[in-house]
Amino acid sequence: MNNINKNINLLSWVYKIGFLIILALPALIVPPYFFPADWGKSIVFRTVLSILLVIFCYQVFYKRDTIPAISIKNNKLIWALGAYFTVYLLASIFSVDQNFSFWGSPFRGGGFINFGFCFAYAVLLYIFLKDKDWKKVWIFSFFIGLIVSGLALIQYYGLFSKLFVPSSQPPSTMGNSIVVAMYFILLSFPALFFAITEPFDSAQGKIKKIFYITSLIIFLFTILISASLAGYIGITIGFLYFVLFYPKKLKILKVCLAIFLLCAISTVVYFNTPHQLPKILDNKITQKLTNKLSIKNALDDERFRAWQVMVKVIEDKPLLGWGPENLQIGFDKNYDSKITPTPWWDRAHNIFLNVGIEAGILGMLAQIALFIVLLWQLHKVKTIEAHGLQATIIGYLVAEFFSLDTLSTYLILFFIIGYTLYLTTNKTENPHKSVIIRLNQWTKSILISAIFLALIIFLFQYNLVPLQINGDINKAVTLSEQKNCTSALNLMDKNLLKHSFLDSYVRMEYIEIEKTCSEYYPNNMLEYTNKALEVLNEAVKIQPLYTRYWVNMGELTTTLADQEDDPTKKDTLINQANNYFAKALELAPLHQEIFTGLTELEIASGNYAKAKDYSQKCIDINPNTGDCYFYMAISEIYARNVTDGKINLQKAEDMGVNVASGKNVFLLSNAYGSIPDYQNMAVFLEKLVAIYADGVAFDIKNNRRINPTIVQYHSTLAFLYAKMGQYDKAHQEAAIVLQLSPESKESVDEFLKTLPY
Repeated sequence: MNNINKNINLLSWVYKIGFLIILALPALIVPPYFFPADWGKSIVFRTVLSILLVIFCYQVFYKRDTIPAISIKNNKLIWALGAYFTVYLLASIFSVDQNFSFWGSPFRGGGFINFGFCFAYAVLLYIFLKDKDWKKVWIFSFFIGLIVSGLALIQYYGLFSKLFVPSSQPPSTMGNSIVVAMYFILLSFPALFFAITEPFDSAQGKIKKIFYITSLIIFLFTILISASLAGYIGITIGFLYFVLFYPKKLKILKVCLAIFLLCAISTVVYFNTPHQLPKILDNKITQKLTNKLSIKNALDDERFRAWQVMVKVIEDKPLLGWGPENLQIGFDKNYDSKITPTPWWDRAHNIFLNVGIEAGILGMLAQIALFIVLLWQLHKVKTIEAHGLQATIIGYLVAEFFSLDTLSTYLILFFIIGYTLYLTTNKTENPHKSVIIRLNQWTKSILISAIFLALIIFLFQYNLVPLQINGDINKAVTLSEQKNCTSALNLMDKNLLKHSFLDSYVRMEYIEIEKTCSEYYPNNMLEYTNKALEVLNEAVKIQPLYTRYWVNMGELTTTLADQEDDPTKKDTLINQANNYFAKALELAPLHQEIFTGLTELEIASGNYAKAKDYSQKCIDINPNTGDCYFYMAISEIYARNVTDGKINLQKAEDMGVNVASGKNVFLLSNAYGSIPDYQNMAVFLEKLVAIYADGVAFDIKNNRRINPTIVQYHSTLAFLYAKMGQYDKAHQEAAIVLQLSPESKESVDEFLKTLPY
């Protein structure tokens, strides 16, 4: 008996430590290996939980007397969890992109594997945490929440700016201020009901009550500075439910509710009434509230328009959906810029639509059933803790109607599900009622050995290797931003040779690094473009339904065709680019970016009439898109219709197109140079040179700094000035060319001899 108790205590501590590590993950973000925000969390989560599951299997086979017995026959919550898990598993198996559905990518840290582990996590919590453990673990979670809050406050107030990037909507450790708000909704109500139920008759009780109240205030303030309207609505509705349906009748709660409603209504009315803020109220918080509480801004939110597209996505695959993480595939197919101008979506920003797209109607029904069972089981308990958890779930669901989930919020949500299992069901530690596996010793040994081997493979190939690869990617990105492109690309080349479920992601990031390097070193652009196409050809074999790969291949091949002098090779490249764009159109028939790409391709092939046709198709899809008019202007200029070109260029500017950006000025100067119209070409080249003044420029479209050494612009300007008889300017540009490129002295001297003086 003593040995059994020792085993139980030892294993209990192993599980507790594992659970505490998992609950500490929301505070984890350490570049380069644990970035993006949810990536490192997901790796550690999978690692810890897989080890706990193997220990659990060992107990089932050899130490079943150390497992508290649970009854699932009449446990509706266990069955609801099982149904939801099963539907998501089937949706992943029948997914349009199985690999992506199961594993996701570092960008979101999602995938069925992580989601599925959450279910096991909730059940293990229920099985192995004892009565006295739950409150301690909750307190630990509040401490972690305070750490996350502390970093958010540091970011918000711009403290330690050399270490932390200041932000008016602090993402803290979660990469997104919206997720921060969701996380603290899940923590706020438990802090509230623990503050209410904690006795105040001892020193320890007083300390705990003060801790809970302080935590609650800090959590609520963090939601406030997150500037998440979804967070504001969720916490408000949850609080209203908590007060209105409080288990005990207390007049003070009614007074609090009346005051709260009066303040809430007054605040909304105040921030929707035209006025100038008094100086005492003129600060960052009220400025954000002015924007976030604006009814007009709320009604104009683009996510409402995007939801119209999301409904069509569900209609295409209503039973089991497109599979986890595959929302963008269905969205691309149904995208219409007349409905929503933002072309690329990978989350619905609505918990129900997101599940409907990923797992179909069956997924939505299983999800709704789970939350109904959760609320109903808690309703039957009739305690303040259960009521507080109901308020938590209601507030969370309301907020998630306008938001999105990540692993950080799932960890708390499934912890709450485990806690609900504890509050609403019973378990015993009677070994005679524990799980019984009737297997002989050899079979058990073989099975546990196979499970242990699977764990080793899983930890190495599906955790350690991807962690290392993603860390190298982050290092390469940093190197490229520091202009050390040779080292960055060498590091990426090494990772191209490694194989994991990140193969597609590695290639996507490779392309982004090469884009950065092309801007720093334009003389290497053709080399980078050829390598990028090679990498993209590998990527589309892995994810053939990813529209952006095909668009990128079309654009890069167009660049090669534009630079190619051999007519045969040029025709081959043009045909390849057409095929790539055709594939993109199959996947996303109304993506206007594809038509602007086709316009550039036809310009490169010299078919200006067809270029105008594609620009017109772009306009026909949505006449309010400025880029379409810009490319129509380019097409008109190439076709020598300069007047019409200027009219369309003005339309593009009126619609917000930045004609003065580096790429657009480059396209315009080339267009005028093809006519040739030296006067207009010189105007745009002068703008281009001004952008690259002092060797540094800011590419507005891509929000990055670039440092090209483009001597060609100055040499072309010198040529143009000479043609227009502006010889002084021609001499000045020639001098700049000589300064930037001393090796060009011979050609500069030859050019200067052609000038009158």
